[in-house]
Amino acid sequence: MKCINSIALVVLSIILSPVYSQNADSTELFKKRKKVLWIGTSTLYAGTLYGLNQLWYKDYDRTSFHHFNDNDQWLGVDKVGHAYSAYVAATTGIKAFEWAGYDQKHAALIGGSIGWIFLGTVEVFDGFSKEWGFSSGDLFANTVGTSIAVGQYLIWEKQIMRLKFSYTPSDYRELRPEILGKNETEGFLKDYNGQTYWASFNLNSIDRRVKPQWLNLALGYGGDAMVFASDDFTSKEGVVYEQRRQYYLSLDIDFERIPSKKPWVRTVLSCLNYFKLPFPALMLEEGGSLQFKAIHF
Repeated sequence: MKCINSIALVVLSIILSPVYSQNADSTELFKKRKKVLWIGTSTLYAGTLYGLNQLWYKDYDRTSFHHFNDNDQWLGVDKVGHAYSAYVAATTGIKAFEWAGYDQKHAALIGGSIGWIFLGTVEVFDGFSKEWGFSSGDLFANTVGTSIAVGQYLIWEKQIMRLKFSYTPSDYRELRPEILGKNETEGFLKDYNGQTYWASFNLNSIDRRVKPQWLNLALGYGGDAMVFASDDFTSKEGVVYEQRRQYYLSLDIDFERIPSKKPWVRTVLSCLNYFKLPFPALMLEEGGSLQFKAIHF
């Protein structure tokens, strides 16, 4: 459920992002956009939470509000996923409030907090669900992701480091399809073994001498053999699956630094910037040696 909430918010943010890419210089137009923004945000917030309740939470027993410590599960990949989701929501919110004519500070502080409020509300829902519980670790991860987006915008007025996502289908899904996904679509949402999260740094923003200006250096994190949340797994055939952390070093592209005069092209590039472009990579696996990947997604 945690992962599904996070990825759903990412997809929703990307779908809405084209609306925010327009420019305007009219005071009257900004007033109209502010009205549209607040009505749309409120409606989307209420509608999404109602939909989650009807499509998911109502199928599980409710209980009194309680906490659930899941910080040792999935090698922390799910927590990084929460930070990523909050980052996507924050950067999308900032663009939305800029589109509506808010100044830099208010766009960052108000727009950047929208996703954090939404994800925090979902955590409260989890707190009343017998199946899960309120996770302070998730809330902390949400706060980190939001802070990365808002902090960079307030300090540099841009994102020097972007959080990104990539996915490669894994074979572990077949071992527990009810948890890791019954098909590749569900696997994309639920299989932490296939997910890699990246901190992608724009080198030209750090040193103007680096060319081309869209070249990034990316540090990635993921995990392997996570059949269960926190325990190793032994199959009926006696095969032992030991959970291992994985660390990556790769190149990447800051798509928004690719120049284009066409609004629709800039919108597409902005959406692509939430995902890591496949590149050769170095991988250091926990308990193993350094490996070279010709292409890593």
